[in-house]
Amino acid sequence: MSRGARVAVPGALTGALVVWLGVEAVHAVAARRGLPAGARRAGHDPDVVVVLGCPPRPDGSAGAMQRWRTLIAVRTSGRALLVFSGFAREGLPSEAAVMAAHAVDVLGCDPRRVRCEESARSTWQNVEFTVGQVAPGQRLAIASSPVHAWRARRYLARQRPDLAARLVPAADYRFGERWGLKALTVLYDGGRSLTLRWPGHRRRAP
Repeated sequence: MSRGARVAVPGALTGALVVWLGVEAVHAVAARRGLPAGARRAGHDPDVVVVLGCPPRPDGSAGAMQRWRTLIAVRTSGRALLVFSGFAREGLPSEAAVMAAHAVDVLGCDPRRVRCEESARSTWQNVEFTVGQVAPGQRLAIASSPVHAWRARRYLARQRPDLAARLVPAADYRFGERWGLKALTVLYDGGRSLTLRWPGHRRRAP
């Protein structure tokens, strides 16, 4: 191995480690953001868990991101009501229905605790169209990747600050879990934030 290669290989490995840890750090921080003071105290379990939608595979089966979000929702829920949100593209079952089926058929969730909201086409609408499932006094958690869920919590604070005050954390962050999906989420949400702030960009959603 040449001297240049001996220098380049450790440098590349160090760079990869920095990126890996950086993505983990972003999600670890995001998982704690947008929650009211005291939300992490013991015993503050959710009564309702809203699960944010994303597209299924072309054959209508649950994609990797959907499976991850559903796993987060089920391990968060305890005895809570799970509200899956997401519309149906032409010829496919709704995002909500695909995730709900995965929760029941694969993860063993009680179907009596599952509801579907099948109209939302964006994260803003995921929040807007599901908050009616939260009764007075109930606590709410939002299930998705930590970075995406943080954005949804910001939307909830704008739409319904009274409900945002009753947010509790989801069981969304696990060190090393689904790293590739975490990286995609950081890239998507980061790029989306930059796009929405670009001069002249016409925002279709808040």
